[in-house]
Amino acid sequence: MQLLRPTALEDLATYLPRFLSLVGRERWFKRADQLDEEQRRSPYRWKIVADYHWLELAISFQCDVLAKEGRLLPEYADTQARAGLHFAATVVEVHDALNDKGKNALIGRLRDALKAETGFAALYLEMDVAQRLAIDGFHLEFPDLEGTGQFDVAFSLENIRGEVECKSLSADAGRQIHRKDFYRFIEAMTPAFATQMKRSRREVILVDLADRLSAKLSDQKQLRNNLTELLLSGNNGNAASAPFEITMLNFDEEMQGVTINNQATLSAACQSRWGHNCHVAGAITEDAGCLIVMRSKKEDDTSKPLLAAMRKAATQFSGDHPAFIAVQFNEIDPADLMLPHLRRRAGILSYALFLHYGAEHVNATCFSGFDGLVEHEGNVASPCFCIPNPEPRFSLNSLDIPTFLQSIPDQQFAGLIGAPMPAPDTSNIPFDK
Repeated sequence: MQLLRPTALEDLATYLPRFLSLVGRERWFKRADQLDEEQRRSPYRWKIVADYHWLELAISFQCDVLAKEGRLLPEYADTQARAGLHFAATVVEVHDALNDKGKNALIGRLRDALKAETGFAALYLEMDVAQRLAIDGFHLEFPDLEGTGQFDVAFSLENIRGEVECKSLSADAGRQIHRKDFYRFIEAMTPAFATQMKRSRREVILVDLADRLSAKLSDQKQLRNNLTELLLSGNNGNAASAPFEITMLNFDEEMQGVTINNQATLSAACQSRWGHNCHVAGAITEDAGCLIVMRSKKEDDTSKPLLAAMRKAATQFSGDHPAFIAVQFNEIDPADLMLPHLRRRAGILSYALFLHYGAEHVNATCFSGFDGLVEHEGNVASPCFCIPNPEPRFSLNSLDIPTFLQSIPDQQFAGLIGAPMPAPDTSNIPFDK
């Protein structure tokens, strides 16, 4: 199929009714109302919805604008809105070109995503990859949807053919504490926070877990009860129990000399003090405050699930054409893609895939973020960085497949993202292959 790529709002508007008909209009807006109600419950619920369900809310808002105004308005079409509109248009275009089996499979994916805890993240990645390939002029097929292959996208242009498998992962995969579980825990502690604030106390409550933080609120009950009792009693000291340890600390002593301007600087200060993998939330004012810092004594292993996903992807290709693995992290910002530790981990694991596990048919691995959006030359897409295979079976260059192999300078990449470089020459991360 030759995928159309409309960019004008009047063209994108025509796809919204067709997109809603695929998902089910009543089903879509029922879910949108649930998400809207959810994000209004607390700042912590808002953060969860913002991380995982921005796409549903962006599309829903554009549907409301279209219904009220009879057209889409540029002043309401921010980056997320345009990403949502491009996603809806791509879904419709892909659906129209699929065989009957593919049409049914895509509708099923849409309706499953509407109920999923991670929303449309996985399907968004596939459509985003399709959009990028379409911009570069490639003809597209969707073998997994149509039942003709195990990988997501096949692309071709003249004598160039390639295959893509998409893997959408939580950035928290392999971590002992997941941010959405932490936010739900903090929300449950809000009444106890209020009491602490009234007493004009300024404290840090350090929670050390023996293992992982359970996703189930029922499993967190003992920790919540002990922490609430400590807060309400107003006693300093330590409360210990088998699966966790709670220590109350003086905020001003622990944060002496630290300037806190926003959540980012607060998190950075806490990570510097209590470790990179700690999570922090709460409220601090000049007169009072309660800050909870949570960490696990068990080490995180974020490499294992990422490598497992890439190794699984490598087995899904035909082996007859150059292959590319597109990995999307669900909860990171565009600027995170430049972090040296993230790029180093991606490079080490990719080289393990290429050279140790023998995935010579994979020409490159590509890494992006869900909601890691930038707008460039009329298009909205997720920026990514790629790790090329140093010893690929299929010899290709950036002119053959610019979508994945074209390189740009680090400073230009930082400029497109709109963030400062965290270190010089972030693309050059040496390691022994």
